[in-house]
Parts: sequence; structure tokens; C-alpha cells
Amino acid sequence: MSELEVQNLISSKEIMEKTGISRATLNNYIKLGIIPRPIIRKPVNGFKNIKSLGYFPRTALDRIEEVRRLKKEGISMDAISGRLSDVARDADFEDEIVKVDLHRDKLPPEKEVRSDKGIYRGKLKVTLKDISFPAYLINFDFEIAWINHEAEERLFNQKIDQFVDEESINIFKLLFNWEFHCHVQNWKDLVAYHMSFAKFKYSKTWLTRLYQGISGKEVSLLEKVYDDISTYPDQAIKDTHINFLKKDGSTDRYRVYSVFFEEGIFFVYVPF
Repeated sequence: MSELEVQNLISSKEIMEKTGISRATLNNYIKLGIIPRPIIRKPVNGFKNIKSLGYFPRTALDRIEEVRRLKKEGISMDAISGRLSDVARDADFEDEIVKVDLHRDKLPPEKEVRSDKGIYRGKLKVTLKDISFPAYLINFDFEIAWINHEAEERLFNQKIDQFVDEESINIFKLLFNWEFHCHVQNWKDLVAYHMSFAKFKYSKTWLTRLYQGISGKEVSLLEKVYDDISTYPDQAIKDTHINFLKKDGSTDRYRVYSVFFEEGIFFVYVPF
């Protein structure tokens, strides 16, 4: 790659610094085709202790700004991705491209998969879109990085992609929303459930910085919950029973499975 071509690229770290988006959002924009997938190469200009880094064309900044503008106009992410994905696919990338890792800008390791047909060596891909149960993924800032329609409709009673800023999709902020309180009576049980995962990773002082505009009342409630609950047990997969006590007097019962990934924590709510 020529020096001129390198100058026309921008790293994933620089994109996040300039736009303020999270790495989960950047990865989502790649998945939706809004910006092209990155070139992975050795970092330039002082990135110490990093062997490889994802680089994008500088036009990615314009597309991210366009997404922000369209969301402010009330356009859904589905419509935005349909409008902008064709542009991203026309990017001048002829080099080999790979998916950005959500937590480390490095080449993902090769996976070896055994089956009755032998061993497959290559990059392992998992597709979530066909899950029929309510499901969502939260990153380690406790923002919703992915959610399906079933979870929006049956759990949160609202469309999550309506929110413009990233902090509005913080799971605790969503649980404090009046839309959720009008839907579920025992919403504090859901706060405690998610706090058991947060307590595993963060100290109580972190709660005051959980999201912009958090109120003193909300902090006090979260601190009490933090003190009262146990941490997430040291196991890769956990399941528990959670009931949603609805305002109409009915109860939705779920067996909830949680799994840790590098990208965050994945939850699936299976009715029973």
C-alpha cells in the first residue's frame, strides 16, 4: 500500500475519538454496511504495543455524521442502513478485509471446527438474526449493542433504535424509563439482575458515571441494589428464572440464559 493510500485511511481508534461513538456502534455500522469493513494492518504514528489495527477510508467520518443527522430526523436504523449501505459497498477497498474485533484491534484467530465431514479451519461466524426468542447483547459499558424485535416488543415495550445518543441505550437507563415502568411492575428485579453482572466488573463509584444525566435518586437506588445483590458467579453460561409482572395483572415467565463473549454479555429469554 502506497504512502498516499495510507494517508487517506483513518484507524478505528481515531474514528471513535473524533465521533464519540462506541466500539459496539462502530461494529454495528460495519455489520449494517453503512461503512466498509476495515483493512487490518500494522499501526502507524505511535500506536505502541498494538500489533495490528483496523483502518477505514476517511469518508467513514462523513457517513457516521450522516447517520447522526438522519437519526435526529427520526429515521430508523433499518431505513438508514438501506440508504447508506450501497455507498459503503462501493468503497475503494481491494485489500483483504476482516471484521473489527469489538475489544481489540487485531486479527481474529483462526478457528478449527470439527464436524462429521472433517475439520474446518477458518474464521468462525455466528448469526443471531434468526433467534425467535427475545434476545439482546450488551457491551461492557452496559449499552445495548444488538437487540431483536422480540425483545423490543415483549421485554422493553419500545423501539430501541429510536434513540439518537449511545448513552440512551444504557440498559439501566432503559429500565428506569417510564415506558418500561408502565409495562412491568417489578422493574427493580430487572435492575438487580443486570447489576449482578455489573458488580462483577465495576466498583460502586462507577455508578455515578453510568450514563449522562443520571439523577441522584437513580444513583441511590443503584447503590442500594449494588450492596444487596451477589456478583455474577464465575461460569461461562448462566441461567435463571425471571418473571415479568405486567400492569394488566398477567405474568410472563422466562428462563433467561446469559453468555459472556468478547463483545459483551448475550441474553436470551425463553418463555416457559
